[in-house]
Amino acid sequence: MEHGKSKFLLSFSLAICLMFLLSPTNAENKTEPRRNANLSPFESWRSAYFCIMNNHSEACAQHNTLTFNGTVFVNQNEIVDYCIGGCAQHTLDVIRCVRDVKPHGFTFETGASLSFVQNAIQTACIQHTALNTSYTKPNGATSLHGRLYKPIVSALTTLAFISTFNM
Repeated sequence: MEHGKSKFLLSFSLAICLMFLLSPTNAENKTEPRRNANLSPFESWRSAYFCIMNNHSEACAQHNTLTFNGTVFVNQNEIVDYCIGGCAQHTLDVIRCVRDVKPHGFTFETGASLSFVQNAIQTACIQHTALNTSYTKPNGATSLHGRLYKPIVSALTTLAFISTFNM
């Protein structure tokens, strides 16, 4: 009798395992990435990817959509249609989606942050000026100055301290 119970438990456990392994579940929502769990950095990057990939709107022309490089160009004569026609709001919704799923550390391929692109769009719509979200990284001289400034100041301060107190 005991052998029959263990055989039943083993076959029942195997059936449950097979049911979980072969079930066609998909925990990743590609159309609404905000519904994903985003527990790991990889999952949040994938959700941000899906936010940008679902960036299709009837209000936006193909050249006015936000892509992974973060550049959007809108001429001066098209800015009113861009802002009032709904394309600016759609682009800001995409930025909000990316910010919701990846709140820290997201930058576009050019190095531009979400805030930079968002501020450029909002400023262009308020002032009715041409929109250009191209971003250039700081030049090497600026970053070199930042890397050398603190060590030089600390070395000079140490030398002044030593010479003052005759150590």
